[in-house]
Amino acid sequence: MPDFDLLRETLQARGIRDSATLCQRLLTDTGVAILPGSSFGRPANELTARIACVDFDGAKALTGAEQISTEVELDEVFLRQHCEKVLVAVEKCVTGQQLTSFETQSCRCA
Repeated sequence: MPDFDLLRETLQARGIRDSATLCQRLLTDTGVAILPGSSFGRPANELTARIACVDFDGAKALTGAEQISTEVELDEVFLRQHCEKVLVAVEKCVTGQQLTSFETQSCRCA
């Protein structure tokens, strides 16, 4: 569960003081839906959220992962090859960039 507390000062300047407001603003501003940590028993004033993004071929990614030793961590190259749209959307969420309408439709975070 991501914790946005490192951004608390910046978020507070935008009127965001709790996870529910964080999630509502992200939805309003970018079209990306995430669930507040408070919905999962976390304190309301904590800036946590639950994120799930799926916009990739899971079977293809699993097949690719099976070709790599379990001793080796799946790296960014693997993720970009198999899950690039998800990475782009998450990077934009983190940096506060506006998602394109295609990205908003193809990668919903929940």
